[in-house]
Amino acid sequence: MLSEGEIGLGIWLTIRCTDVAELISHLGFDWVVLDMEHSPLCISDVQNLIQVIDETKTTPIVRVAWNDPVLVKLALDVGAHGVLVPWVNTKEEAELAVKSVRYPPKGIRGYGPRRAAMYGLKTKEYLETADKEVMLIIQIETAKAVENLEEILTVEGIDAVFIGPYDLATSYGFLGDPSQPQVQKAINTILEICKKFKKPAGIFASPTTATDYIKRGFQFVAIGSDIGILMQACTDILNKLKSKE
Repeated sequence: MLSEGEIGLGIWLTIRCTDVAELISHLGFDWVVLDMEHSPLCISDVQNLIQVIDETKTTPIVRVAWNDPVLVKLALDVGAHGVLVPWVNTKEEAELAVKSVRYPPKGIRGYGPRRAAMYGLKTKEYLETADKEVMLIIQIETAKAVENLEEILTVEGIDAVFIGPYDLATSYGFLGDPSQPQVQKAINTILEICKKFKKPAGIFASPTTATDYIKRGFQFVAIGSDIGILMQACTDILNKLKSKE
């Protein structure tokens, strides 16, 4: 979808509940990110959640906790179709991320695909396609990364770029406030550089900001998280009911 210029809508999964993951995969989202950076999900949780996601409808992506080949390897071996690597600030860090998702000789991913190869039933098929089909998304979320982005995108093997707006805002001195003009300017800069290098750009949004980001040219848009949408829906319902008392 992204390579053809289409827009992919997704959501963050942070709740350790297979019912939630299974339901969300049937609602029409193009992708989900299982978040191992800022949620309590461990690798066994991630495998359990991926197992109930309908992968014919929704692409499961794992955000690993750090740009670490060991963490990337674990996520891919339990069946992630792609990884989102946070805090990529330099060309060298981007090169490490690329190598982490590729088997030798192109990369350093250790052998042992386990569930990704259906426990050995589809090993041949997986090994023939993994390097081509596993998606690598790098997260740009600091002022340093914005400064280095053109150099970063010269690295072959990056499939998409994703903005973490809250960390980006914090990097510019506006703790948790991406609405600041300086932060929005940086977001626009990232988007324009991605267009120059023909890389799909994504961003973490909310139900209220997603439309604006899509109009600006973002293709890979998260409309929030499971827990955030649950909280907002409950708050809205309670406020409406209590206002009538």
